[in-house]
Amino acid sequence: MDRQAARLKMLIQANEVLANIESLVELLPQLLRLAQDVTGAEASSIMLYDEERNVLRFALAMNDVLGEEKMKELKTGFELPMGKGIAGWVAENQSSLNVVDAQNDPRFSNAADQKTGFVTNCILCVPIIHRDKLMGVVQVLNSTAKECFDLDDKELLESFGHLAGVALVRSDLLLQRLNQQKLETQLEAASRIQKQFNPVQPELDGGDLIWGSSVPAQFVGGDLYDFIPISDGSWYIYIADVSGKGLPAALIMSALWTRIRAEALNEKDPGAMLESINKGAWEFMNGKMFATMVLMRYEPASGKCSYAVAGHTPPLHVAGGEVRELERPFGMPVGIMDDGDFTTAEFVLGHGESLIIVTDGVDEARAADGEFFGEERLLKTLKESGEPPLGDKLIQAVSQWRADTPPNDDTTVVEIFRG
Repeated sequence: MDRQAARLKMLIQANEVLANIESLVELLPQLLRLAQDVTGAEASSIMLYDEERNVLRFALAMNDVLGEEKMKELKTGFELPMGKGIAGWVAENQSSLNVVDAQNDPRFSNAADQKTGFVTNCILCVPIIHRDKLMGVVQVLNSTAKECFDLDDKELLESFGHLAGVALVRSDLLLQRLNQQKLETQLEAASRIQKQFNPVQPELDGGDLIWGSSVPAQFVGGDLYDFIPISDGSWYIYIADVSGKGLPAALIMSALWTRIRAEALNEKDPGAMLESINKGAWEFMNGKMFATMVLMRYEPASGKCSYAVAGHTPPLHVAGGEVRELERPFGMPVGIMDDGDFTTAEFVLGHGESLIIVTDGVDEARAADGEFFGEERLLKTLKESGEPPLGDKLIQAVSQWRADTPPNDDTTVVEIFRG
């Protein structure tokens, strides 16, 4: 009775110790030390189940006979297929096994003994299971107090196996949470960097306005807009929507931003400029990703606007309470083909009028019931929101439509208003 009480006390202490360990590196030595202590064994080992490869992978061994130096030979690790060896049999059957004569048991694999020089006489091996999921096996070797392990040892190690399962799951969850926190920190840094790509709103005379806003669906996004001054006082104004979301789209976005900035130095008309941009984009997209674009060259003094479109929705002209879509000149999205033709169209923006360009994150914004904001609601919002400028009001309308529903795509609006 005293022996059982002592062992029960050891299990309670083991539970307290394991509950305070957060790292798998710290957990495994504690698991083995406790397993040996509660069963009175010379040695112990733990193998973790690799579900993807369906094998048991050696994790750690402890041996009070051989010592730490000799056990280093096992640290190169080895694997056991399911069903092979005592540990493999226990894992495959998810049932404990008490082997009183290991050397004469056909299931016994002596690979570890050959590697270390240790002689295994008896083995008690139990599966580590948490909520019917195999986590691994723990085994103790050679009882120090008697000839071999008995039923009490088996029940004790099985109880310990349940504790080990909870500890392993807890350690894994804590590691996942730590990795998630690291990823979130990196994404927040990436988000701050990406915001640096957003241009400063230029100060124009006569109440003219060039304005833009972009809200990524995730920490970072693939939408892009920019305002680039030209030597004759005009501006390159563009909006681009890279296929996909998240980090891949953001990386392509940054490469595209660099390419467009470089091409702007040549001061071409929008169609010719898109041709050059497309050739550069093909080098890093290669048809696997693409970007839709609207590129304008705007002259504030005259209101003249020449523009080219690369597979994107054309600009919306807002004037006198009416909204209409401008002509869509021909052009494929950039990055799809290594060569492409882009046509330039022209338009003159009158005083008190706006041109608004959006990405599909606007009309495809979803409410809680899954309904899209839609093109009809987009046009209605622009018609009923009063006199231009209207870009900020459109962004607010989309946000109110989504309410608490997370955005399903990046949302970007650019507006040119002539005062």
